[in-house]
Amino acid sequence: METKAKRNFALEYDLSWRKYDFIVNLYQLGRDSLHRRKALEFGGLKKGDTVMDICCGSGLSMAAIQSVIGPEGKIIAVDANEHMLALAEARARKMGWKNVEFVLSPIEDLEIKEKIDFAFFALCWYDKELNTGWVRKIEQFMDRDTGRICFFDYKLPGNWLRPIIMPLLWLEIKWLGEAYTVEDLKWEPRDVIGGILRDPNYTAYFFDCLVVVAGKPV
Repeated sequence: METKAKRNFALEYDLSWRKYDFIVNLYQLGRDSLHRRKALEFGGLKKGDTVMDICCGSGLSMAAIQSVIGPEGKIIAVDANEHMLALAEARARKMGWKNVEFVLSPIEDLEIKEKIDFAFFALCWYDKELNTGWVRKIEQFMDRDTGRICFFDYKLPGNWLRPIIMPLLWLEIKWLGEAYTVEDLKWEPRDVIGGILRDPNYTAYFFDCLVVVAGKPV
């Protein structure tokens, strides 16, 4: 029996990192940062928190995180793609954010010495086995009772927009060279993500095209 090759999702962004921000904002009509802040607030992010920005990419979540945690908080931005992390570092320098630490590492190999209050997974759900492993890894750096984990991602709407959104998502995924397909978005995030968190809460917005699932470490 052949062994299925393990995909390196980080490398799949090597061809799309230059256009990532443009396409993400195009799909969300320029409201990506507002949508991320809404997710963070739903997840319970607080002023002064230490946040791990998982698969931080180009740093699109950082402005939303900064707007909540303030300068007394901290961001630990983690990504396994050097091109994307360089974009995030450039963003932080441009904005003058001094409270950001950058870590180039696969999540499964991540090692940090400090505790975090909040873990944010934005647009990085690939499959249940992989992401469950990531959550279990991140839980090592969190307090079981006070730590919070928040997922923000795409979903197919359950309304009249569905047949319109599907080709748009197909185009976005194709342009970005994303590591998933439209078929992968035919899922039930409330159950799939909620099943790997404790006391999960769920909400959807932006015409039912974006989903947030937040909860506590198991």
